[in-house]
Amino acid sequence: MSERDTVASGGAVAPDAAASATLDAPITAVTVLEDRASITRRGKVSMRAGQQRVVIERVAPVLADKTLIASCAGARVLDVRCERYVAPWREDASMETPAQLRAERTRLETARDAAQAALSAARAETQALRDVIEVSLHDLAIRAARGQATPDAATQLAELDAQDAAARARAIDAELQASDLSAQLERLAARIARAEDEAGEQAARLVIDLVADAPGEATLTASYVVPGAAWRPYHRAQLARETGRVEWQTTACVWQATGEDWIDAELTCSLERPSLGVEPPSLVDDELRVRRRPDSVVVEAREQEHQDTGLGAGPLEVPGIDDGGLGLRLSAGRVHVRADGTPHRVQVGGFTGSAQVSLVAIPLRSPWVHVRARIINAGTAPLLAGPVDLIMASGYVGRAEIGFVAPGEKLYLGFGPEADIRMNRSETRERDEAGLLGGWNTQTVRVAVRLSNLGTAKREIMVTERIPISEVEQVDVQIAAPDAYLLSDDDQPGGEEITQVTARAMDERGLVSWSVELPPLGRRAVTLEYKIKSQRGVAGV
Repeated sequence: MSERDTVASGGAVAPDAAASATLDAPITAVTVLEDRASITRRGKVSMRAGQQRVVIERVAPVLADKTLIASCAGARVLDVRCERYVAPWREDASMETPAQLRAERTRLETARDAAQAALSAARAETQALRDVIEVSLHDLAIRAARGQATPDAATQLAELDAQDAAARARAIDAELQASDLSAQLERLAARIARAEDEAGEQAARLVIDLVADAPGEATLTASYVVPGAAWRPYHRAQLARETGRVEWQTTACVWQATGEDWIDAELTCSLERPSLGVEPPSLVDDELRVRRRPDSVVVEAREQEHQDTGLGAGPLEVPGIDDGGLGLRLSAGRVHVRADGTPHRVQVGGFTGSAQVSLVAIPLRSPWVHVRARIINAGTAPLLAGPVDLIMASGYVGRAEIGFVAPGEKLYLGFGPEADIRMNRSETRERDEAGLLGGWNTQTVRVAVRLSNLGTAKREIMVTERIPISEVEQVDVQIAAPDAYLLSDDDQPGGEEITQVTARAMDERGLVSWSVELPPLGRRAVTLEYKIKSQRGVAGV
């Protein structure tokens, strides 16, 4: 397909180059949405009185035609359309077509196979001649030992040497020819790949018809929407533990493979959703079925995640971007984003604030004591849900996730384990089945958590355990007194007595917490005892 055989969105034919003026209208502004981008091009054109056609070359061929809009300060826009075509050959490219190059590859492969066959035959002939020469020399040696003369021996050996030299020369020639053909095939493969890329490259242009009442300079602006672009929020939190300060940086991770580079363009990351809510969801019928009540009650334990308002609570995995329904627009300034599909990170916000650093331990979920920072969003914009790179004085320590955090709201972030603290958790269960006259089965659970401070500074740790919460009347959970379960001498390895902390707090969700002060090189322990009672006939406990 030639350059003039174009297909336009409105069925138009490519304009004549003599009747059109090519306008240099670079991309000046880009608004990236969750799954698309709005492109704005702007340029100045010298207008003459009357009608004039302007062409903007090398726009994204994937643009949505119905979103194409053009306006002109100093002239009126009569029509704007997009014409798509196969891109012309580059000036420095060869004029060979991929079909011609593939035919040349077939010819070279045939010649290479013939050269390799000739090489194999020459090597086989050389080996056979060497065997004949070796046998001839052996026979001559035997005849000489017996005193028998061989008048024509010199002539025969000279003939064999000549034949061996000719065979070795043919082998060398065939080897050089096969090597040369293999190198030609490697270079030809690169030429075929380049020709196929160039031959299949799609391009597009904007054709705009203008009319002006008087000659002068006009400013033309064209905008359109393209797919193949997206952005997601990405955060970076750097904590200075000694000063209790945190430096927060919010970046936008931008991908785009639209076919046109964004060079020195004003980038805006938007959370508007113009295509959502077009059609309400349809309702389906709910089917209710009746079943016989079972003779026994079957219960099961499940993990229940509690969602709280504030402190950065919220869904950590969202299909798009959780912005709280605000439709935010974040400006990233002028950036360069290539159409290579790789992520580009640009800063769109940040703040510096204070952080309350504490040590927390949840022995049921992790054997480590973790450093946790309580941070206040001191910025003017909310923090969007997304990943957070965690940085401390030692460098990168990990990655976390946050939910939507409004301005002034608090959030928690964990910065990894505390190296100086060791923790051990042990749990025992005792079951007492109901007798013939008893109606309740009882299971006693005892938990002991031991902490050791290997450092020379005092540490304060918040230890949290949990007890199950019953949702059925056939199961009852009772927590024992704080000093009901005390560690005996057998529970304290090494014979060294461990001081137990009994002061605790409990909330309605079954979370039991202790505030433990660990002296330098000291040890402490906390214990918990509770009973799970279930009626006869209850299964699953």
